[in-house]
Amino acid sequence: MAGVRGEKLLTASDLAALCEVDLKTIHNWVDRGRIAHFRTPGRHLRFRAADVAEFLRAWGYSVPRELARASAKSGLVVGSKDTLAHVTRALGDMMPLRDVKHPYDALVLAGSDPPDVFIVDAKAAAADVDVAHWMEALERACRDARFVVLSDEATGLPPFATRVGRTDAQGLRTLLVPEPVAPAVAAPGQVAAAANANEPAAAAQEELPPRAAGGSSR
Repeated sequence: MAGVRGEKLLTASDLAALCEVDLKTIHNWVDRGRIAHFRTPGRHLRFRAADVAEFLRAWGYSVPRELARASAKSGLVVGSKDTLAHVTRALGDMMPLRDVKHPYDALVLAGSDPPDVFIVDAKAAAADVDVAHWMEALERACRDARFVVLSDEATGLPPFATRVGRTDAQGLRTLLVPEPVAPAVAAPGQVAAAANANEPAAAAQEELPPRAAGGSSR
């Protein structure tokens, strides 16, 4: 796995500080495939912000706001200025947003600089294109992208699209901005066992959140 120029990368020390464990524990998790990583030409460990945020959420840690912003996926809003304002209010600064007013412009960007998420005002797009066929073309060009349609009608949308009400700001935020997960609290016996293993562990399971790992001060 290679890093992408311009993206935020974290070191093993950064991750150790976030998880309140020592470097040996981080290397142990890496060796066991607990977290996605890559190495620099000098063999130093590096972690993408998005992978670290996913790791923290999966294992019961809260995700610092700065890290959540750095790891946020990019969004393209297709619709009017009012649509953009609505999406911006719903998502705040948790997702970098671009916007286009005409659906054909989204097709151009899909080929040259595709976003991670398309957020489409179905009513606005329908004035210029057949929304279902247009979105199918976008999906063929951006197989890894997510499609969210702002619409009060549940019919006429492709199966890969997720519908949210046109004015449902909370629904849109819930869908696209994961809330921080409260840290899991480990029993003292689990902490002791994990301290000996120096990896995510618990008495009855092979893998449990690293929150229970040794070296934690909580």
